[in-house]
Amino acid sequence: MSSTPVDWYITQLAFPFWSETEILPGTLPSLLKALAGVPEHRRPRGYRKDEPPYPLVPMLLLLLVGTLCGRRGYQALAEWAADCVVAHPELLDALGCPTDRRRRTPVAATFFRCVRDMALRAVQQTLQEWLIATMTALDLPPSVAQAIAPPPDQVALDGKTARGAALRRQHAAQDAGAGLHLFAAYMPALHVVLDQLCADSKGQELTMARLLLGSLPLKGRVYTADAELTQRDLCQTICEGGGDYLFPVKGNQPTLLRDIEEAFSPSAPACGRSTAAPEQGAAGATAAPTAPDTA
Repeated sequence: MSSTPVDWYITQLAFPFWSETEILPGTLPSLLKALAGVPEHRRPRGYRKDEPPYPLVPMLLLLLVGTLCGRRGYQALAEWAADCVVAHPELLDALGCPTDRRRRTPVAATFFRCVRDMALRAVQQTLQEWLIATMTALDLPPSVAQAIAPPPDQVALDGKTARGAALRRQHAAQDAGAGLHLFAAYMPALHVVLDQLCADSKGQELTMARLLLGSLPLKGRVYTADAELTQRDLCQTICEGGGDYLFPVKGNQPTLLRDIEEAFSPSAPACGRSTAAPEQGAAGATAAPTAPDTA
């Protein structure tokens, strides 16, 4: 691997192919250049002339690198960035952090405001395109490519409301308590969010699930979700795409819950066996129902 100012941080990442792949300087796509295409979403007001708003791309890079290094939360990210000013100034140089500011790195509140109003879809699309371009440029050997390929595993569909991340919309005054609700498809085995959508409230999760299933890979995946998403059309979509599902059934669907309880109760007839009178087989034997195995 080439020697760069961020090598010390790269060694903390669990990438199994670093030791098997030769990486030369300038051979991989630049994440800095890729993030330059993310639209500026901030509208700063009231700042001092000698302290302009922090540049967007270096701030995004600090967020990404700090998170990859295990820093969780805006305060932890700000403290890590401030430590780099003394311990690893060459890292800040590589990330494009300005040198002519009173504070070279952002504070926690600056990180928070940046993420709160960020164009999430634009950032996500930029990172996905950069990752695809990087994997193509690496030209990994088959053994390594197979080792890091997404396995046929569980995909969890779930939504979370980010408290404190208020939506900026016209009717915010009438619905000031609403938060940013994200509905995501998450692969626990890879710790990766495959895709996510943003909505006004939790009540739109069913619609967002339908949209996500229309764009996600279904074949070979086992989808899990809350009982709210146990709907016939979602199950049919997954099965038609070659996937499987494991959805819970609760009291919000009493008829379906009762049918499943009866089907799996010890007194229920064996699956696929008739309770009608025994039929005479071709060889003259009687085909009687077999008692369930109680061993």
